[in-house]
Amino acid sequence: MMNMSLSPPNPPCLQELPERWPAEWERVAEAIQSLRESAGEAADTLPKSSEQEARLRRLLFASLYARQQLTQHPEYLGLLLAGLAASPPGKETSEEEFLADLRRYRQQRMLQILWHDLSGPEALDGTLSALSRLAEETLQWALDYGARRMAQRHGVARDELGQPVPFAVIGMGKLGGVELNLSSDIDLLFLYGATGESDGPLPLDNATYFQRLGQWLIRALAENRPEGFIFRVDMRLRPFGDAGPLCVTGDALEQYYHRHGRSWERYALLKARAVAGDLAFGSAVLARLQPFLYRRYLDFTALAGLRRVKALMDAEQGRASQDIKKGFGGIREIEFIVQSLQLIHGGRLPQLRQRNTLQALEQIAAAGLLQEDAITTLRQNYRFWRRVEHALQMIDDRQTQTLPSDPLGWMRLSCALGGETPAILQERIASGRAAVHALYLAILPAQPEGDEEDIANLVWLAARHALDDAAPEAWQQLLAADPESTAWQELRRFARSRRVLQLSQRGQARLDALLPAVLRRLTQSGAPAILLHRQLGLLDALLGQPQYLALLAENPHWLGRLEELLASPWLAQELTRFPTLLEDVLCQRSSAARDWPQLFSTSEDQGRDLEERMDLLRRFKNTETLLLASDFWAERKEIDSLLTDLSELASFCLQRALPWAVEAMLQQHGPLPGYPELPFAIIAYGKLGGMEMGLASDLDLVFLYDLPPDQESSGRIPLTAGAWFARLGQKLIHILSVLTRAGNLYEIDLRLRPSGQSGPLVSSLSAFSKYQRESAWTWEHQALTRARFIAGDPKLGQRFVALREEILSQRRDPITLAAEIGAMRQRIAREKPIPCNAFHLKLSPGGLVDIEFLVQFAILSLSADNSALLHYPGTRSALQAIATLGLWEEGAVSSLLTAWRALREAENRCWLRLEPPLLERGHAQFAALQDLAGQVRQWTLRLGLGPTEE
Repeated sequence: MMNMSLSPPNPPCLQELPERWPAEWERVAEAIQSLRESAGEAADTLPKSSEQEARLRRLLFASLYARQQLTQHPEYLGLLLAGLAASPPGKETSEEEFLADLRRYRQQRMLQILWHDLSGPEALDGTLSALSRLAEETLQWALDYGARRMAQRHGVARDELGQPVPFAVIGMGKLGGVELNLSSDIDLLFLYGATGESDGPLPLDNATYFQRLGQWLIRALAENRPEGFIFRVDMRLRPFGDAGPLCVTGDALEQYYHRHGRSWERYALLKARAVAGDLAFGSAVLARLQPFLYRRYLDFTALAGLRRVKALMDAEQGRASQDIKKGFGGIREIEFIVQSLQLIHGGRLPQLRQRNTLQALEQIAAAGLLQEDAITTLRQNYRFWRRVEHALQMIDDRQTQTLPSDPLGWMRLSCALGGETPAILQERIASGRAAVHALYLAILPAQPEGDEEDIANLVWLAARHALDDAAPEAWQQLLAADPESTAWQELRRFARSRRVLQLSQRGQARLDALLPAVLRRLTQSGAPAILLHRQLGLLDALLGQPQYLALLAENPHWLGRLEELLASPWLAQELTRFPTLLEDVLCQRSSAARDWPQLFSTSEDQGRDLEERMDLLRRFKNTETLLLASDFWAERKEIDSLLTDLSELASFCLQRALPWAVEAMLQQHGPLPGYPELPFAIIAYGKLGGMEMGLASDLDLVFLYDLPPDQESSGRIPLTAGAWFARLGQKLIHILSVLTRAGNLYEIDLRLRPSGQSGPLVSSLSAFSKYQRESAWTWEHQALTRARFIAGDPKLGQRFVALREEILSQRRDPITLAAEIGAMRQRIAREKPIPCNAFHLKLSPGGLVDIEFLVQFAILSLSADNSALLHYPGTRSALQAIATLGLWEEGAVSSLLTAWRALREAENRCWLRLEPPLLERGHAQFAALQDLAGQVRQWTLRLGLGPTEE
């Protein structure tokens, strides 16, 4: 019978337990009592010796996981004491039962492995191999079960010749090296033989077939069910990581490593081994990867990748780290020493090509690559660190390598390791880590002089290689930002996206050179997260254009210019939409004195078809607009100059597009006989008419012709003149507004034509003249003040100008005119109300509409006696003419011009910030603009034009 005495058992590490931690000691005693009561008289389920009893006490104290499992399943104790085999899951059970049995098997085996691990230092090799065998067994059983289910529903996967296609599971990392720890993830690759299709009643292509099989495997092992889980599964080492397919063919794997493989992936492949499925097939595929893994020469380039990865760990951990794996002198430093020597010399010395760390260390010793005392230090400490790792993980069956931070934790660790007191254990660990780290520094060459890894490199490498546990400290140092921030997550998603992972090696090298430079500059930004978001958006758009990555990587001095552009959300958006504009924008430092006809004629090939010309014109317009906007954004261009240049650019585009539309009409419908100069004119209204286009302006246009409407064309599809010009207008609108790869050219507004949307698209000059003389409303004459001929037949244009001057110079009663304009202003205010405590740059009292209405009132009321006003269709130019002619008080005109410039400046900057033109109280410009608007308001009220206050 079990001796239930509470006398302190050996080993000595437990002697302090009853006195120092009586509650914990009592819990152990209660667990043993519960086991005794459950066992009853069954002798084979009770300890048979004092050594077994002492080990049981150690197990229940050191492992809370074991205590819980044995308390819930006391029948498992007999398996430990008698060394009986656990029961494997049944093959023909339901899925639910199979998964439950598989987990029960895992729990029983884990208890047996823990029990064995407590027998002493010599148990380590058995523990490592037993854990690895457990992973292999459960993988194979789950694979067999899943394969049977797939075959029943979808048949057998076959290649194009009808042969069955093999499937293999490749174990990476510690599973591949047969050195799993007690709570390891298992790093896997899934391989299949070839493309094809399954032969069952519901056939699947092989990619889908094996993806479903792989998904089943992951779920079978990793899903946390009432009985627990088997192993956490990590698939991030597959080609292209999370962005890649779950299963790949052997050929695709080989192609990936030879075309896209990075230095850190060589380290991952060192331990790769077929662990389940068709082992011969998996091994054959891995054999084909040996040229990628091992070089024929002494490969010291392998050190660069190792130094970068280790620098990441150092940045995170710090010299005082309590992590026995990633901290200084820990497991990873030993692995780095071994793996670097394998990669450097493994091409010449095949005996170094060992997957297991300790076996590789022995071969390094045999090859004389390290001194015997160094080998001894590395071997002894590696074995001890692995035992410490297991002791930490057996506490809660949790993946951890962090040394305890409290006395009870150290006591559990001491007990699991066999009896050293916590103080002696801490001293042993500290001295061992110091010795290993000294060897690490001595064995691995330091970073070359002048080539130090900076923190930006470390952050990018952490994101690039999915080293999440290495990122927080480096990220914090770089940007003083929360390592859990969305900015870090966005950088990681970008770095591991399919488009990045599928870059060529040259493209990856360019990105690796570029991103640290981008990250370094973020430290100088006032809003690094926002700028990073825009940088990544643009770079993502550039991934399909490798020449632009090269442009930035090879010209890092342009990053400052790029940041200047990306500070504007609109500029960032446009560059991301049209990344091909990047070179044009970066190479052209200024938009000043741009000869647009010359620039466009050098890019336009007259042999191109209409669609290509449309695309060229859009790219040209987009580039020039970006140049103008960027100069304005950087305060290198005044608002007056911006508006004029944008208007001239739009005029140029219209003048270019019109002949294309005419050419298309002539080809399809023939010319109009007797009219070699086509009598068609484009009339610009609104901001284009006034030469005051903003970045957000559309084109207000009216189309005129001057022919008898029944005149007929002579083409194969003849049309009357009215229909011919209507089609011409439609064709022109299509050229201007249809979406191509480069977007649309301009938004077109035709509502200012006679009778608005209900009127004909194109008007004859006679009909237009009659409408303006007899039917037009006052607001239509207001619109006419900003109208000008812009493209087409100059003679027809001159006739329009004469008509415009005739209409505008009519003598009007100022009081009646003011009332009509005031009523229109009141209607706008009623239909588009502005919220309280807000100021709309255009619509609020004293805003742009009021200034424009004041100027239009002046032209309509004063032009009869001051014809010079008819030559200034723009608001600014008309105000300047009013001042020159002395028609209004000089101070009032000056105030109006100041307000107009400030409002137009704010309007266009709002657009570049993607903000609405509605300023809330508290906005930086709210008070100043309100003051200016108040001065405008005084004049509108004085002339009776403004809306009344509610």
